[in-house]
Order: sequence, then structure tokens, then C-alpha cells
Amino acid sequence: MLIYAFKKKTESNEKLILRYKKMFFQTRVANKLRNERYNVRDISKRKIREKAIVRETYRSLNKK
Repeated sequence: MLIYAFKKKTESNEKLILRYKKMFFQTRVANKLRNERYNVRDISKRKIREKAIVRETYRSLNKK
């Protein structure tokens, strides 16, 4: 995904950089690059179930 920010006539360089950064982070390109940096396996059904059990115990403790 390409992001362009053209300088306006009355715009300073600092303002242009801020506008570009805002557009960059709104497109979530940084998050996608960070997440795809390493290849990660899908979580197994067993791990999903174990996490659900732990989550449920913490929820029951919070209700008390």
C-alpha cells in the first residue's frame, strides 16, 4: 500500500511530516508489517481450550 503526501504551498515541512505520519498510522501499515515480520503457527485447539479455561477462572474470580 502506497501513501502519498504532497506539500501544499502554505505548508511547512514539519506539518507535512505530521500529516504523512497520521495517514501512515491510520492505514495500519505499521501494525501489518510488525505482525508479518515472523511466521507464526496457528494456535492448536488444545491451546485455545486451555486459554478459555484460564479466562473462565479469572472471570469467576472477578464476579465474587
